[in-house]
Amino acid sequence: MPAEDYAPIDQNWLGEAASLWTTPWVDKPSERVIVDPIILSHAATVFKKSVGYFYQNPEEAMRMVCHTCEMYDITPVGHYLFADYWGADYGAEIKWQTNSPPSISNRPIKNAEDVDSFEVLPPEELAKGPTFSTHFRALDTCLKEYPSMFAPVTQLGGSMEVLTNWAAIEDVFMWMITEPELVDTLCSRAVEHMVNASTVTTDKYGLNVMITGSVVASGDLMDREQIKRFSYQPVSRAVKKVLNAGVGPGIYYHLCGNHYDDYDLWRNAPMSPFSIVQIGYDGQDIFPTSKLIENFGDRCTCFGTVDTKLVDRGTPAQVYAQAKEQVLAGKDSPRGFILGTSCECPTTAPPINVHTMVKAARDHGKYEKF
Repeated sequence: MPAEDYAPIDQNWLGEAASLWTTPWVDKPSERVIVDPIILSHAATVFKKSVGYFYQNPEEAMRMVCHTCEMYDITPVGHYLFADYWGADYGAEIKWQTNSPPSISNRPIKNAEDVDSFEVLPPEELAKGPTFSTHFRALDTCLKEYPSMFAPVTQLGGSMEVLTNWAAIEDVFMWMITEPELVDTLCSRAVEHMVNASTVTTDKYGLNVMITGSVVASGDLMDREQIKRFSYQPVSRAVKKVLNAGVGPGIYYHLCGNHYDDYDLWRNAPMSPFSIVQIGYDGQDIFPTSKLIENFGDRCTCFGTVDTKLVDRGTPAQVYAQAKEQVLAGKDSPRGFILGTSCECPTTAPPINVHTMVKAARDHGKYEKF
């Protein structure tokens, strides 16, 4: 639907929601904890569109996300991104699919010999490439039509996400064992790319929110030393370079998946005053908010989570119970607290379960320390 087919966003709601969202970074507190279920293609379900339609129509995807935020009374920020960013800029093929996000095939690095000749694109080339061309269509729509919901996000993931969009994941994991120095080289290239991409966003919008962290570099796929070498250390270098170059200031550490064996590494990750840390799982269980705050609460805003599997398949009562537990543990975190899902809100999650997370935050998330 074009912009004129949407009803206007309620400005009273937007003002109140914005005050909830900014509480971690301002002196004037809001009433309660904000909820951010990371709405992406779930918005397509709300509007009875396919996932493929959502990703192939970034302008309309942004409109659907913004209006879904109003419907649920959640973080008023427009999102548009997907996991397999950047491959197409380097010659990979993007496959647009009907019922799932885009995927990458025919990656540019086919073998170890390709690594030496692989070059990272400079900011000016990335700016006019396929990823940013699509990404900016969504962000520009938000800035023009929903300016109060605009956030200049750069979707990067971690070093492992970037380099597995350049080379097949099975090759990368084999090289970690047989030729680890080759993966070090790729990680260095990933760091360079992450800084260049952040520069593009800052050059266009004046500031940047860098989404980093990792799902590939999780405890289910890599051991602690591999995570430290190929994820934590290069991501930390990238964040330092971004901040030192003045192309921040937002840093969102999205540690998706199981980080039971490496979460403590990230306590020393570089952070700005506008940093958020989210950790998905502690083994098979959701990462406890109490543990998150114990380790990160004095340095950044903590993003406590509800299990996406529970949001997708559980009962409202189950979702409410877990959300309540996380909110009660996190609402008085020293630098603020956000409640959300452990990763992107499942596309076909029952709307009542998303609503139930917000209900738990309303019922139990009133700030007491202020």
